[in-house]
Formats: sequence, C-alpha cells, structure tokens
Amino acid sequence: MKRQYIKSGRRAFSVLLAAACVTTALAGCGDTAVTEEESLSEVIPVEAQMPVAGTLTLKNEFVGTVSPEESVYVIPMVTAEVLSTGISVGDTVTAGQELCKLDTEAAELQLASAQAQYNSAAAGVQAAEVGYEIAQAQYDSAVAQIDVQNEQTQRQKDLTMYQMQMQIDGINDGIDDINEQIYQLEEDREDAKDQRDDLNKARGKANEYVKQAQAAYNAAAAAYGYQAAQARYQAAIAAVTALESPGVTPDQAALDAAKKELEDARNALEEIEEKLKPHLETLQAAQAAASQTSAAYEQVKAGIETIDDGKEKLEESLSDTYRTKEQTETVKNLTEAQLNIDTQAVQDISKRTAALGVDSAAAQVNSAKVGAAGAKVGIDSAEYQLDMYTLTAPIDGVIEAVNVKEHDFASPQSPAFVISNKNTMTVTFGVSEGIRGTLRVGQKIQVDRNGKLYDAAITEIGSMVDQTTGLFMIKSCVSTPDDSLLTGSSVKVTAETYSQTDALLIPYDAVYYDDSQPYVYVAENGTAKRRDVETGIFDMDTITVLSGLSTEDTLITSWSANLREGAGVSVQMTAESEKEDEQITAGGETDGAQTVDGE
Repeated sequence: MKRQYIKSGRRAFSVLLAAACVTTALAGCGDTAVTEEESLSEVIPVEAQMPVAGTLTLKNEFVGTVSPEESVYVIPMVTAEVLSTGISVGDTVTAGQELCKLDTEAAELQLASAQAQYNSAAAGVQAAEVGYEIAQAQYDSAVAQIDVQNEQTQRQKDLTMYQMQMQIDGINDGIDDINEQIYQLEEDREDAKDQRDDLNKARGKANEYVKQAQAAYNAAAAAYGYQAAQARYQAAIAAVTALESPGVTPDQAALDAAKKELEDARNALEEIEEKLKPHLETLQAAQAAASQTSAAYEQVKAGIETIDDGKEKLEESLSDTYRTKEQTETVKNLTEAQLNIDTQAVQDISKRTAALGVDSAAAQVNSAKVGAAGAKVGIDSAEYQLDMYTLTAPIDGVIEAVNVKEHDFASPQSPAFVISNKNTMTVTFGVSEGIRGTLRVGQKIQVDRNGKLYDAAITEIGSMVDQTTGLFMIKSCVSTPDDSLLTGSSVKVTAETYSQTDALLIPYDAVYYDDSQPYVYVAENGTAKRRDVETGIFDMDTITVLSGLSTEDTLITSWSANLREGAGVSVQMTAESEKEDEQITAGGETDGAQTVDGE
C-alpha cells in the first residue's frame, strides 16, 4: 500500500509571503537586485537539529453507548396470581434471592397425587424382589448339581488341552523372538534417523557457510570492482582487435595506446583476482565441506533403507508365524468342542431351564422398578412445577424494571423483572475499517462521561459492518464503574490508533515538497544539501521520516527565502538536537494535514 501525505496551511502561507517579499525587493531595487550566484555566495544563518529516533502515536475520539455487561429478563414459567412481591426498581439483589411468590394451590395438589402413586409402585418393587430371591436360590441349587457331574470329566479334558496349549506357547515364544528383532531394528533405525537428522542439520549449516562465503566473495568482488575490471579488460581486447582487423588502416599511435590500455586492464584484473584469491579459496573450502556432509547424509539415508528392508522381511515372517498360531488354535478349539460335545449340550439345557425362573423374576423386578421410576418422575415434575411458582434472581445485580404487582396475574408472555449486573459496564462504539485494523483486544482506552474519566479495555472487535451506521462495532469493558455510567448513556471514547515505531521524528515545518516528492535540507560542511525523504504519519508539530535521513544528519529546521541546494549556511543547533530518543502521542486530527491511504 502506498501512502501520500498532503500538508497545507502554514507552510503554503509562509512560502507565498516569502515569494511576495522577494518579488517586491527585486522590483524596488532595479539594477541592485541580488543574482542567484550572489545569493548562493551569501552565508544564511539557519537553525538545525539532529533527527531523533522514536515513536509517533495518533489518538482518535469516538462516541460510545454504555450498557451493563450482563442483563437478564426474569420470565414466569406459569400463569398464576401474584401473592407477594417486595422488590422495587433500583433495589440490589443477589443470585437466588426471592423476587415474588405466585399462588401454588394447583401445584401442591398435583404433587400429593404423584406422591401417592409412587408409594404404591414402591410396594410392588418390594414384592417382586422377594420373588426374585426365591428363584435365584432354586437356580443356585440346580447349577451346583450340574457342576458335581461335570467335575469328573473335566480332568480328562485338561490334559489334552494342556498339551495343545504347550504347542501354542512355543509358537508365541517364536513370535516374541521376531518382535524382539523388529524392536532392535526399530531402535537401530531411530539411531540412524538421529544421525541422518544431525547430518541434515550439518548439511544445512555447511550450505549456509557456502552462501556466506559466496556472499563474502561477491561483496569483495563488488568492493574491488571486479566486474568493472573485467568489462574494462574485455573492452580493451575489443579495441585492439578492431584496430588490428584486416581492412583497417593501421594507426600506430592509436594501436599503441589500445595495447597499453589492454596491458593496464590485464594487470588491474590480475591484481583484483589476487586480492579475491583468499575469498575464492574460502568459498571452495566451504563447498568441499558441504559436499562431504551431503555424501555422509546420503550414506546414512541408504543405511535406513537397508534397515527398512530387513524389518519388512521380519514382518513377513511374523505374519507367517501368526497364521501358524491361528491354525493351531483352530485345531485346539475343534478338539475342545469334540470333547465337550457329549455333555455340554445337556448341561446347557439344564442351566437354561433353571435360569428361566430367575429371568422371569428379574423381569418382574425390572417392571416394578420402571413403574416406581415413572412415579418418581411424576414427583420430580410436580416439585419442579411447584418451584416455578417462586421467582428468584438468577444473577447478582440491580432491578431495572418491575412489571408485576400483588393480585395481578403473571404469565410467560412478558418478563416480570429485568436485572442488570453493573459491576462491570460495557461501552460500545463504532469505527471505520481503517481504524479497526489498528485496534486490538486488550488495548487500553479512556472513557469520558461529562468530564469524568474511566479506564477501560477493548474486549471485542466486530468483524461485520453494522448496516445502520456502516461502521464496525467495538466493545470495551469498564472494570470500575460508578453511578455516573447510566445504562444507555453516551460517552466519549479516546483510543490510540495509528502509530509508527522505529522512525525518525523531525519538525513538521522542516519538510518541503517538490510536486508530490517530500524533501528536507541538511547542513554538510557549511553547505545546504537537499535530501529526498519518505515521510509517514504526522501531527501539528512532528512528522515521521521512514527513509532518506539518519540520526547523524544535521537537519535545517528554520525557513529562509534564499535556502536552496548548495547555499552556504551558518548553523545554530537547537535544544531538540540534544535528545536521543522520543515518543510522541498526538490527537487523531492535525492542523492543516491529512493522511490519505491509497491501495
């Protein structure tokens, strides 16, 4: 984005007045008019100062609206007669405090009916649980008898299963051995990866050294004028070749001069190449080191690939071993099923028959509990309904509105109370898109209400344009409000917006303009020198310089009709030249100056 800075007002008037004075003087003096050469030879007394590095910050003012950080509407959940309320507008309430009571007669009858239904359901649960205990005892007795019969055949099965399990355990040991080898390869691979990463870093550093050596060589070549010497040498060769070419009448003097120039150019080039030799050797050494590091990196990288190949083969062997284990386990399961085929079906049927009575009793218990739970929900619902007949404050705050009174009917169609928490107040104000980009969440701002100042901080920066105002809405928090900050009142908000840091700060009047090009005058060895600069933001007294000037320059700050490039000057340093650093904060509007953003 390119910025233009347009300044008007005092500078224009001063220039016109000076021009008028000069014109009048020239017209009245006739032959005695001062010529440009005479004016340049005249020593002009000027004031000057050294530019200082610092920060210039501009402030803007906005109109904001005050509102509580938290505001709630207390809305009745039922329609009922208001029995009592002792709350008025302006009262302070705490969360949970009673605001008013409604007539609860219908809700209390509903709660009593729900309680009776629950008591009946609870008695049914107790009866079902007794039946379940009896069924469970019968089941336990039947299972005990089946277990005694099964114990005699179980010993025979155990021996066969043990033998097959030993085979599976041997296969598992083989799997563990392969996994151990894979684990060792993975550790080796991690070590190789660490070596590769270290070599990669070393390669990066070596390449950086090559870049530095190349840059040093290029800088030295530029400093010694290597390219210019080469160009001179090539030009000398071309000149001699042209004079010695067939068909050209020889001019011995010119040819001798051309050969002399060729010899001088060759000697100059060889001298520069000799000076560049240490830089060239350093560059070549850095390139060799980078090449060696890259070769080591590729060698370790190849080693990682070898490890990956070995791991892949082990994983294939592991997969085959797992398949062998799966086949062995299948044979074991089939054998176990064959051993159980004669007795298992009978035992299962006997157990299922015994379990049917338990399942039936358990179902009856569950059914009774479901009925009791439903009845309990009825009680909870009735108690919840009863709680709705007492309105309480959901937050700490101040009563802003009371819309009910005794013996009237409250209803869910309208809020009964409005409560606002004013411990922290919010100030909302609108800004343009350009200023929005200068603000940040947490930024400190100042709020002015009828001359009383409050500290605040930005909490939210809107991302959508308000359709009514065309501005972006900014929210801020006033953490120490008082009674002066009324809800809905208007306040003045002051915030720092545009700012430039690490810039040179010079007087506003020290900058001149040639069309759209800003420039200043500096004093060098008693002579005024024009210096084109790039300017930034400014206020009535100060302007920032982004380039074209340094803190070592002697900036001319006073105006003179004879001040121009090459004029002799007598410098008187001002107090400002003694400052080393400065930070300036100014208002958003400047005297006769404006900042224009161009895209």
